[in-house]
Amino acid sequence: MSKAPPNDLLNEALRLAGFGYRVFPLEPQTKTPRAGSRGVLDATTDADSIRDWWRQSPDSNIGLACGDGLLALDVDPGAIEAFGAEEVANLEFDWIGKPRSRTPRGRFHLLMREPEGVALRNSAGKIGQGLDIKCAGGYIVAPPSRVIDPARNIDGVYEWIEPFDSTPDVLPDAPAWLVQALTETNANLPALTGSTNVIPEGSRNDALASIAGHLRHVGLDDRAIAAALHAVNSERCQPPLEEREIERIAASIARYEPRIDLVSETVSGVDLSEFMSAPSAPPDDPLEPAIVSIGDLVKAYPALRPPVIHGLLREGETMNVIAAPKTGKSWLTLDLAIAVATGRPWLGKYPTESGDVLIIDNELHPETSVHRIPKVAQARKVAMRQIASSLFIDNLRGRLRDMHQMAAYFDFIEPGRFTVIVLDAFYRFIPREGDENDNGTMRDIYNSLDSYAIRLGCCFVLIHHSIKGNQSVNAVTDVGAGAGAQSRAADAHLVLRPHEEDDAVVLDAAVRSWPRIEPVCLRWSFPVWSVDETLDPNELKTGRPKKRKDDDDGGADESAWTAERFVDEFITNEPITLANLKDHALRQAGLSRRWVGEFLDAAERNRLVDRLKMPGRGGPTGYVKRPKKDGDK
Repeated sequence: MSKAPPNDLLNEALRLAGFGYRVFPLEPQTKTPRAGSRGVLDATTDADSIRDWWRQSPDSNIGLACGDGLLALDVDPGAIEAFGAEEVANLEFDWIGKPRSRTPRGRFHLLMREPEGVALRNSAGKIGQGLDIKCAGGYIVAPPSRVIDPARNIDGVYEWIEPFDSTPDVLPDAPAWLVQALTETNANLPALTGSTNVIPEGSRNDALASIAGHLRHVGLDDRAIAAALHAVNSERCQPPLEEREIERIAASIARYEPRIDLVSETVSGVDLSEFMSAPSAPPDDPLEPAIVSIGDLVKAYPALRPPVIHGLLREGETMNVIAAPKTGKSWLTLDLAIAVATGRPWLGKYPTESGDVLIIDNELHPETSVHRIPKVAQARKVAMRQIASSLFIDNLRGRLRDMHQMAAYFDFIEPGRFTVIVLDAFYRFIPREGDENDNGTMRDIYNSLDSYAIRLGCCFVLIHHSIKGNQSVNAVTDVGAGAGAQSRAADAHLVLRPHEEDDAVVLDAAVRSWPRIEPVCLRWSFPVWSVDETLDPNELKTGRPKKRKDDDDGGADESAWTAERFVDEFITNEPITLANLKDHALRQAGLSRRWVGEFLDAAERNRLVDRLKMPGRGGPTGYVKRPKKDGDK
């Protein structure tokens, strides 16, 4: 049996731990601590724990905890000129041969020993524009981690510029100018020690989050934690944080499991003993196994769930509808709702099973909904009397609730009452303390939706926005904005991407329980989208002017290509070098070398291909098609 390929991330995490540096896992391709973890509080040098983390998630990025002798200076390239000090201007030269890394955005992490006798605090720009301090309680992302953030145009790896192979006690000293800057900056802040135990601006969130964490460890719920934080905030924070920020911290920390073994009674100079006996919520009901044999399972579920929209959606499933803002996706979904409410084929192409539909709209006023629905019905030749008792709407604008708060809302709905429930727009249901770019947040939301769908016996259709920029080279599941969980958790992920023709889009989808659908072109004619068979779905808009055939050095129309098609055509399980790939694509399809590079970059971003070292000492890099894993569409 062949050995598993070496994991560079795990090996580097173990190497750093071997030198005495504490590490912890981050979500793959992000700078965010892994969902369900306590982030930097979990950082350790224990090799067994590290191996367990990366065994569970081999692609996890590496968080390198600061403190315990390690100080990191995060330097923006523009900081050298902005700070104005000669010492800073020479910083890059001073750190040649000393441990430093480069970030995907061109910043630098300079690693040094914590200066003695200086009160260190994590800060951003406090000592100078573009100069951030990472000390105890903070962390940096360590090489060879990779971060992909399309919204901020980030896609790259962290890399060591100089070796980092020394223990904390022999790290280079912090520059004298930096020690002076830290001393002067901290002298202007209220002291953290003494009879008042003041928590100053710049430290309030970290201190209150740490206090909340210790209170959660003994089992306090969000209400008890919030009550304690409000007391500390009013008595110790200068100036106090806003009340809504206190509630956000409490709700965020309360998601974690209690850990009695990690409790101390004093945190950030605050005596917690007075809060330890606060009432806490009862533990969640234990999850009981429901293990059955495959034979019994086949008897219990002889067929798939009944279809609601043939080819796309079944009873109890969730479907995303993704498109750029102002594309007309809400109009498209009104059309879908009317089709289901009347049992007509959606877009004349996807048959539906009739049933009542509820649209929960958190963007439009009721007057706007009343204005829009008749227009779509008239365009589809549907009389209003046909949908008067089968299409329902609730405009939540002005009384919005997040997805977790919607649990009480759905308790009022009788199971089986609606076949489809539309949430428009999905991003507005994300909890205040959540982040659409956080896999943990998105996973929790879809878990909640699954539980609501089971209880109500309905489907959910979610209207969401796409990433910015050129979408023609992205896979279907990478078009939606936010963490990858938003595409993987849904049963159907439907996207609208701009076509080269004006007022036209290409509808494509990744589906879980149906055969793959063929992309189809839609053309806009107010107020509805309609299928246009005369358009080519391969002609996705690239954002670049269309080139004439005689201007193309290879003679191909690259607008007809996507990263997925490029991989299917030219990359196999046998490694091929970049030079051979460019020659092959030029000869076989007339693709220019520049476009080969762009499609290959997109394929790597979408994790469609892998790189590997080809045989021979100093052998070239080869590209192979990435094998699909369980759960991949």
